[in-house]
Amino acid sequence: MGIITKELVKEAIELVRPTAEKILNTEGTTWGPKWVEGLIKVPGLEDEISFFLGEVTEWNSSWGKETFFNEIAAKKLQMAKREGMNTSILVAIKPWKLEKGEYLFSGGAVRDGICVAVSGAKGRTDEALAEMVISAIVMLAFLETDKRLKEEQEQI
Repeated sequence: MGIITKELVKEAIELVRPTAEKILNTEGTTWGPKWVEGLIKVPGLEDEISFFLGEVTEWNSSWGKETFFNEIAAKKLQMAKREGMNTSILVAIKPWKLEKGEYLFSGGAVRDGICVAVSGAKGRTDEALAEMVISAIVMLAFLETDKRLKEEQEQI
């Protein structure tokens, strides 16, 4: 079994949840909704893992046309994974690399093959939340490695 498991990723999301909810309820971090949807793709796991952060409510017509955050997150994930860089950087320095149907939004992050994309808040907030999830995954992966070494499980 690899270091990063589905359970490890879900634990990382739960570690981030309290801070993410505080961020989503802070004035200026969102444009309307107080929740985000996200997708995670990590080395060694075939499936993408989806998640929600914040309090999902009914769509408010004052926010404009209903937006499907999961679809936008999927595009952000695709961009970050394909180009190996956060979507904010991609849009800022290589916008010609964007493909039909992709967005000019921040919110996709990648580090050493771990890709997380978030959509629903302001783009900078989305990307910060994605980075937080990546950091939690990385931390837990190192802790799992330390645990296995201590238990003399040196081979994957």
